[in-house]
Amino acid sequence: MVSYIYCNLWNMNYIFYLCYGQLSNFFCMMITSQKHLLYILRINQKQLDYLLLHLEDYYYSFERVKLNKSTGKPKKNSNGEIAKRQINSSKGKLKEVQTRLYDFMVKHVELPQYVYGGVKGKNNVSNARFHQGNKYIFTTDLRSFFPTISHRHVFQMFLQEGCTPTIASILTKLTTRKHQVPQGIPTSTLIANLVFKPFGLKINQLAKEHNIKFSMFVDDITLSSKSDFKDLIPQFLAIIEESGFKINHKKTHYQTKNPIITGVICQNNRLLAPLSYKRRVAELSKELPIHADVKNKLQGIKAYLSIIEKTNGSVK
Repeated sequence: MVSYIYCNLWNMNYIFYLCYGQLSNFFCMMITSQKHLLYILRINQKQLDYLLLHLEDYYYSFERVKLNKSTGKPKKNSNGEIAKRQINSSKGKLKEVQTRLYDFMVKHVELPQYVYGGVKGKNNVSNARFHQGNKYIFTTDLRSFFPTISHRHVFQMFLQEGCTPTIASILTKLTTRKHQVPQGIPTSTLIANLVFKPFGLKINQLAKEHNIKFSMFVDDITLSSKSDFKDLIPQFLAIIEESGFKINHKKTHYQTKNPIITGVICQNNRLLAPLSYKRRVAELSKELPIHADVKNKLQGIKAYLSIIEKTNGSVK
């Protein structure tokens, strides 16, 4: 039997479920009125109406060359051309509103434990560490992750998180561009995690049933176990196919020795950065006296290597 306890907080109803004698907080946004939405976004109705009518004025687009993080050199596509990523960034009042929405969502939605991307206190290194000690590792990448998420996916997600259709429609317009989630705005990664959540939970449940660890770092999926689970991979891929996302076959691997997980070499008792990072440090150090602009790049790589070393130091 489920009992409902209602309490008034921030002038809205929050629902708590008392299931089987245990009280648990039902995490959801529960934005049910436009007045409450305006309060969260810290704007008035006139400002909101103007934003919704002039959304394109608050975006700017550019192409960013995809760089190999360890070598600093441009990546290339299968046709040999330099690979580029389309970035759609917001600015001005729209970016402010998106940032306020993000701050609210982070506090009122629950992300599963398997999520490592875009979560405070987690990163690609802690994601790799999670799988340490497991011999069998499966890694794959969701192709065109952000562009695959349509405005319909986002609208349904906001409905599932407790918003009314009217509020869900407004939030969808504020967080999508040209009918998809743009890569480069404050809310994108969080929304992507929430859109994929129903399917991520299915993967997680299947993994738990077979003592397999599962994690997700933005569009990178990792599964690992102490036992061979190669025969189960088609079941995991079927769930991904059901979601509408496509895997990048070139980045799909089943490994048993020193696997690379989200850019980190994962050994049984320690994590390592690929050797190319050390080579890059040596190259930049030689350039430092001549090119002062490489200082920030060098500091960035050294800081990243330090994170990996500190992670090894914290392993018990």
